[in-house]
Amino acid sequence: MTGSDRTDLYGLIGSPVAHSLSPFIMNRAFATTGLNAVYVAFGVRPEMLDVTVAGLYSMGAGGVNVTYPFKEEILYHVDVLSPAVDVTQAANTLVFTDDEIHAYNTDAPGTATALETFADFTVEGARVLIFGAGGSARAAAYGLLERGAASITLLARTPHRARMATERFAEVFPRQLLDIYPLFDLGYEYHRQRSVEMADVVINATPVGMQGVEEGCVLDHPEWLHADQCVFDFVYHPAHTPFLEAGRRAGARTLGGVALLVSQALESFRLWTDEAFDPKDMAEAIEAFAIAERTDAEGVN
Repeated sequence: MTGSDRTDLYGLIGSPVAHSLSPFIMNRAFATTGLNAVYVAFGVRPEMLDVTVAGLYSMGAGGVNVTYPFKEEILYHVDVLSPAVDVTQAANTLVFTDDEIHAYNTDAPGTATALETFADFTVEGARVLIFGAGGSARAAAYGLLERGAASITLLARTPHRARMATERFAEVFPRQLLDIYPLFDLGYEYHRQRSVEMADVVINATPVGMQGVEEGCVLDHPEWLHADQCVFDFVYHPAHTPFLEAGRRAGARTLGGVALLVSQALESFRLWTDEAFDPKDMAEAIEAFAIAERTDAEGVN
């Protein structure tokens, strides 16, 4: 611990948050770096978001992470937007200063960091295919373009909304390509197939495959994947998703959601404390924690 008697407060706001691994990650990081701080998950009703942010700020909290369903709504309750938040219009990290609330999106750099750290994947010059166009997908696209990706293709349920949400990307990244195709329109199946086959990395940034949310695989043609790719699923519960299984069967490198979870947490931790933790060590600790949790749930001694 540091010499301070003050215990700094950080947290997570969202709904639901009961199964989030963020408290485990952040409290372990505080312990390993010797910081006198605590991280708490706060389940927040939508109508109480403004009151919650104001209350945490008035109590002197250092900052919070923001998760579903508030990553876009939270922008109405902050003072300063980072460049990534300004472009993607989604935030997942708030930093409370003496007189302002700053919003960041650590999913953006976290996506590139996860690929480089956990999959030994070179982002610069890469062609990227992303399933989804929500806040997580836009953050991933921004972070990868910022790190030098050659092109991003989004497969979206509602392409017109995706185009509106990404209209500033061309302004910020004029020399890199961003295409959007509909996820389900049969008239675009050839474009979807070519986009998947030509991609160096294929990312699922949707909830499809998440336990208790939406079962199945976001890619209905797993034969489009191949061994020269990296297949990255943002879902981390369960650890083994149908999307990752499709990647394994194709012989591709695969990367699960814990890699992004840890990498974006590392970026948040740096913003709050100017300290860092070892992401690979943290991922191993999460795996051990998850095994212990499953053992307890199954009643095995």
